[in-house]
Order: sequence, then C-alpha cells, then structure tokens
Amino acid sequence: MRGRITYLLEQRLKQQLTIQEAEELLGILGQPAHEETVTDVLSDMALGEPDRMELEPALLKARTEAIFMLDKQAVDARQPERVIQPMHRVHFLRTAWLRFTAAAVLLLAVAGIYYFNTHTKEAPPVAELPPVTAPLDIDPGGNFATLTLSDGTKIALDTAANGSLAKQGSTKVLKLQQGQLAYETAASHELRATSKISYNTINTPRGGQYQVVLQDGTKVWLNAASSLHFPTGFTGRSREVEVSGEAYFEIAANAKMPFFVKVGGMTVEVLGTTFNVNAYTDEPAIRTTLVEGSVRVRKDKETAILAPGQQASLTGKGNIDINKNADVDGAVAWKNGLFHMTSSDIPTIMRQLTRWYDVQVAFEDGVPVGHITGEVPRNTSLSKVLKVFQTSGIHCRIEGKTIVVMK
Repeated sequence: MRGRITYLLEQRLKQQLTIQEAEELLGILGQPAHEETVTDVLSDMALGEPDRMELEPALLKARTEAIFMLDKQAVDARQPERVIQPMHRVHFLRTAWLRFTAAAVLLLAVAGIYYFNTHTKEAPPVAELPPVTAPLDIDPGGNFATLTLSDGTKIALDTAANGSLAKQGSTKVLKLQQGQLAYETAASHELRATSKISYNTINTPRGGQYQVVLQDGTKVWLNAASSLHFPTGFTGRSREVEVSGEAYFEIAANAKMPFFVKVGGMTVEVLGTTFNVNAYTDEPAIRTTLVEGSVRVRKDKETAILAPGQQASLTGKGNIDINKNADVDGAVAWKNGLFHMTSSDIPTIMRQLTRWYDVQVAFEDGVPVGHITGEVPRNTSLSKVLKVFQTSGIHCRIEGKTIVVMK
C-alpha cells in the first residue's frame, strides 16, 4: 500500500493524475487508517531537499486547499451521478485539512521543490483538469404580464407595487397581490349605460401567467403567451371580452347581462359558468371545454350547446366538433399548476413546454413516435421535466434556449 500511496502522491506533484487516480487518492486521504503512511511518505519525499522548503505556512495552506478542491471537482465533473453537494464538499475539505495539515504542508513543500528543480527544463505534458460547469437548466415561468391602459400607458405588473395602479372613469385598477389584478367601482358610482367605458388589454409573455378580476366579479386566468381585451366596466345588455391564447373563466352570474367571449372567429355565450378556452395559433383547433354551467358556441351560422364535461373544437375548416367525453382535467390543469398528459403525443407536449419555459424545440432525427401519460408540477425546472419524459423513453437535452428531442 505504501508503494501505491507514494506513486499517487508523486503523480499529483507532477499534475499527471488521471481522474480515476485522483479519486483513489482522495479516498486514501479520507481514511484515518492511512494517515500515518501518508505522513511518512510525504516526509520522506520532502526531506530529500530540505533547503528548498521556503514557502510561507499561510500560502501552503491556501494552495493545499485549492489542490484538494480541484481534485475533487475533477472527479465530480466526470461522475455527475456521484456529485457531492456543496456543504458536503466543504465538510470534506475541512476534515481533510484538519487531519492532514502537516502532511499537506509537506506535500506543497515537495511541490515547491519539484517546481524549483524543473522550471528551467522542458516541462512534461500536463493534462488539464476538466472545467467544472453547471448543467444547463431553465427555470419555470411565473406571474408576468403587461397591462395596457386605454390611453396607451403600459404597466409591467410583475414589478408594480401592490395597491392602486390607475383610475379610469369611476373604476380603479388595483394590483391585489403578485399575480392578481382587479377592477373595482365604488357603490356610489355604479356604472350606467351612458357611462364612458374604457378598454384595457393584459398580455402575458411566453413564460408568464396572470389572473384578472373584472369589474363584474368575473375571474379570468391567463396562460402564457395570451391576451385579454376587456372593458373597465360593463354597461348595456351584454358583457363582451376578447381572448387570444388560453384563458380560464369563472363567470359572475347575471341573467340580465349575458357574457360573450370572442376568440379566433368563434363566440362563446354564457350566463353563469366555468370554462376554458384554448385558442393558440399553433394548435390544430380552438377548443372550449365546459367545467360547470352551460355555454353556446357559435361560428357564423353554426352553433352548439355544451353540457359540463363536453368540449367544442373549431377546426380549420370552420366546423364545430363536439367531444362529449372531454378530458376536462387535462384542459384546465395549467390553471391548477400542472402539466397534465393523457396519452399525449410529443409535439403537443413540446408546444406546452415552449410557451411556459420560453424556449424553442428542435427534433434531431424527426419527430419520435410515442405518448406520455402523467402529471408534472409547472413550477418544476425544465431539466426535471425532461427527466420525467426520459422514464417514458423520450430523450431530450437542453442547448441554450432550445429543447433538442432525440430519437
């Protein structure tokens, strides 16, 4: 064993340790049983030329810690499945230092001797330690949106302070908390048909979401890359808003004033209900999924009435198709903070990821055939989501802001 320890320490002094040898040396230094042997070997190596041991103790300590750190990082970089967490690494270094202070000083002294004797000669080839880089990852989206007032003023809602943001006529615009906007009219200033109504627009970017409470109490959740155009107050015989992207509605009941959602050439009429509208331009159809209540969807002269649990799809040909056994949980999962997949194909899943993580997708060797079923929290980093997919045989990697899907 002494001969092996001598060899490893000599290789370390020459900076010629392989990754496997560095791991072996670190293991030896971490075992109290080898402390005496290591110290003896270092002493013998250093006593060969005692007149060269002139380095300051503080410098020796700093350089020794650096050497042990580099060796440990080199091993970890090659074996990610065995990476020691930062606190564990610090503990390892401190323990190694306390146990081998004398031996480490001797090691650096010998290192100084080696350099002194060889710096005037042609240096042997040195294998550089591999750089230690953090694995690529992308954080999930969050509560980000921009509100555009009727006069064109834009307000970044994620950085705006809670409280009153603006007043438009008799309606106040309030930021209640992070991720929630509300419109409020004082009881003494009830809106009348003759009241001047202003229109606002809220836009969420890729990687953003937001909730709006309209003046009538209707709640709207906006998914990433979506927009809602709406009046600051409702008057007359109806309530109308326009949506692009995806939104979830909880309509405040008012039988005398039906609610209309205009989306991609289709109109959804409701009295008091809960439903989801998905109208992304990169999806094959505009889908309205009813959770509670009753809605009527209309496209030109074609109409259909939905019951809870049903979904209306407006195809590119302008036809309205009804699915009487819709996957309601899947349709509204995003609002509940989930990616929900029920035998979902790869392109469908990737479209969701590109919007929420603000990334692109590339298929390395064509689109793989396969489906995934399961749920993943939307507050999960992208790399963890892709690891879940890997268990289903779908292999991906992250390159910058792109998900590369491999076959």
